[in-house]
Amino acid sequence: MRLGAAAAAAAAAATLLGACSLPQQLRDVLFEPAPPPKPFVRALRREPYKPPVAVVVATEPPVLQTDWAQVYAELPRTAAGGVDWVDAIAKGELQLKPGLDEKAEEQPELDLDLELVPKDAPEFKVTYPHKIHTRLLMCTNCHTEIFQMEKGADPITMEKIFAGEYCGRCHGKVAFEPATGCPRCHTAMPQ
Repeated sequence: MRLGAAAAAAAAAATLLGACSLPQQLRDVLFEPAPPPKPFVRALRREPYKPPVAVVVATEPPVLQTDWAQVYAELPRTAAGGVDWVDAIAKGELQLKPGLDEKAEEQPELDLDLELVPKDAPEFKVTYPHKIHTRLLMCTNCHTEIFQMEKGADPITMEKIFAGEYCGRCHGKVAFEPATGCPRCHTAMPQ
């Protein structure tokens, strides 16, 4: 056994001594430290995570249907229960347009109060306010088909108004009732 160990030692010594005569390339591989590894960059298996981008889609706001019965019910009322259009306009509850045509132009309001005094009953004097009427209507709505342009030219009576003539073309239909709105025209009457 000793002989076998001695033979192995002798073989190792011979290898070591023989290593000196080995070619340099082989010596570098067997006895020199290995060079540091070269960095290896591998391609990505998949793209890195990116959070989704918020997509904003411009949409038109929905057109809400107007409940006209509800709008009408919420308008201010006169003592008789009719719509007080003048009060609704004054409070900004109604936004008036000059006409149905989009190109219709505004008509200036005519700030003129016309006093009509009956010959037989001056206490029933009427003050006609052009301002609110010209805010709502064009001059041609009344002149000259309903009213002449001359003060006193039209024989206006309450009977004719109740029959739908003169002021009665609108009042009692789309404007306040003449039978219950007396002090609104006859301004000298007590409220």
